[in-house]
Amino acid sequence: MSPKSHKQFALERKVSIARLLEAAIKIFSKNGYHAGSMAQIAKAAKVSKGLAYHYFESKEAILIALAEIRLQDALPLVQGLESIEDPKKRLSFLVDFVLLELIEHTEKLRFYNSLYLNADGVRAIEKAMEKYRDQFERLFQAEKKLYSDLGFPDPEMEATFLRSLLQGISLEYMLGPKDYPLEQMKAKLLARYSNGTE
Repeated sequence: MSPKSHKQFALERKVSIARLLEAAIKIFSKNGYHAGSMAQIAKAAKVSKGLAYHYFESKEAILIALAEIRLQDALPLVQGLESIEDPKKRLSFLVDFVLLELIEHTEKLRFYNSLYLNADGVRAIEKAMEKYRDQFERLFQAEKKLYSDLGFPDPEMEATFLRSLLQGISLEYMLGPKDYPLEQMKAKLLARYSNGTE
């Protein structure tokens, strides 16, 4: 049997890390961050505990990695807001991006939302933000430009207001996806913001 190539090792590493991160979301969601352990994560990922520690020195390191992935997920949103010229199309892109992610990744988003509710999660997000601060500054600037282009007199406050609305919609949807009128809420948001100032 021939030895593994560098490419094979790199692929195995990528697969193992992905499995560990997926397993961590399941374990932390089910047991809570403090009750979850590296041993449980390794078992759920079907890798040895030693290999889990080889890739992540602690469960805190896993939590930070998960927070970083969450921040990376926002990059296409930033790029879309910066590249779409028509502000109404930009608005539609923003709302579609957030709500489609909500529909397709409800369980993961439940976990990510839980990070904001405990000190360990907040610390992990703060650590991850150190790496992605420029990206988020771009996002905030793109949001402000959107509301300015739509004619709102206080674009910064409007960005905060719509972000809060979308987060509230997301939380209510997660409580009862089957009964929540997501399409109607989307239509109301687009109608309100497409008209510019109230």
